[in-house]
Amino acid sequence: VLLRDVQTLTLHRGQYTTSRRTPAVPQLQCTGGTAGCSRVPEVVQCYNKGWDGYDVQWQCKADLDNAYRFGHVEVSCEGYDYPDDPYILRGSCSLLFRLELTEEGERKVKSPGSFGSSYYQSRQDSSDSGSAAIVVIVLLALAFGVYKFFLSNQQPQQSPGDSDGFARPFWQSQQAPPPPGFKSSFT
Repeated sequence: VLLRDVQTLTLHRGQYTTSRRTPAVPQLQCTGGTAGCSRVPEVVQCYNKGWDGYDVQWQCKADLDNAYRFGHVEVSCEGYDYPDDPYILRGSCSLLFRLELTEEGERKVKSPGSFGSSYYQSRQDSSDSGSAAIVVIVLLALAFGVYKFFLSNQQPQQSPGDSDGFARPFWQSQQAPPPPGFKSSFT
C-alpha cells in the first residue's frame, strides 16, 4: 500500500503490528508526557492531513477525558522492501505518542481532594520525601566522617598521676617538643 494513499489508521491498545522484515510492535506506544501513561486509550484513529514532500502529516484522535490530550504523535510504518520504502506493509503502522494534561487536567491535579489527583500528588510527594531522605543520610554520613576524623587526630590526654606521679601540661602530653627555653624535666 502506498503510504500517501492511506487516509485513516485505526490502532488498538494491546494489539501488535503485522510484520515482514522487523519484529512486531504494539500498535499504541505511550512514551510519557505530563499525564503519564496510565490512561492509554482503547482505540486511536489517525487521519492523513496531507503530504509535506517527505512524510504524511497525521492527526490522531481518541475518546479521552477532557483532562488529557495527545502531545507529540509519530506514526511509524514498516516499509515493504526497505526502511524508507514509500510502499508499506498493510497493518504494520504503530503510533508513538505522549499523553499530556490539559488546563483542566492540571487544575484537577493541583486542587487537593480532586478525582485522580491523589495518585499524581502522592507520587510527587514520595519522590520529594525520598530525595530529602537521601540528602539527610548523606549529611549525617559527612558529619560522622568529620567527627571521626577529628577524634583520630587527637591523642588521648594523660590523666593526673602519670608514671612519675606528676600532672603534665596538655602540650607535654602530645609528645611534641616543649617551646624553646623550657626543659622537659620542669613541670
